[in-house]
Amino acid sequence: MTTADAREGRSTVGRLSDLAARAGVGAGVTVLVSVLPVVGLLAPAVGAGVASWTDDAESPRGPRIGVATGALVALLSLPLTFFAVWVAAAVSPAATVGVLALTLFGAAYAVGSGALGGYLADRIAAERDTPRADADRETLATPIERLKHRYVEGDISDAEFERRLDRLVTVGDDPDRAESRSRSGRTDRTVCERER
Repeated sequence: MTTADAREGRSTVGRLSDLAARAGVGAGVTVLVSVLPVVGLLAPAVGAGVASWTDDAESPRGPRIGVATGALVALLSLPLTFFAVWVAAAVSPAATVGVLALTLFGAAYAVGSGALGGYLADRIAAERDTPRADADRETLATPIERLKHRYVEGDISDAEFERRLDRLVTVGDDPDRAESRSRSGRTDRTVCERER
């Protein structure tokens, strides 16, 4: 039992039943997606990805869910496998060996691509939930902080820094008055440019 499961008070049976439920969801999606042309080849990965995406566990366990999904799909295909072996046995021993080899390959493919789909779903969820540090810094920084940064970097002069700082401080005090000043400033600049 993992520490996260111990904190949640979950037993081994509870964890396994949750894993089996997720694997059932993944197997259902796999069967539905497998009938689509071309995309059907990726059905185990898609099914495991959906099952992992819907998982609400604290720790990422996408590959485990993917392996369980692939194994369940392989188990569900056993009746078809037995029928194929029975038909192949009527044809020749070589055909029987070929069918068994293809069955093993198919099971390995379902389990492996399921694990990959679960892993990729976990990675996508982790990237979506973890914002980039640069984006946070940009959105959290106030206009005054950005102005100070540009001044320190040498992008703007002393006079430009003072002018913009005064305008930002004025905007912070009374947004309506600052808005009307900035509009009148734009109008004055436009008039001056036309006169030139």
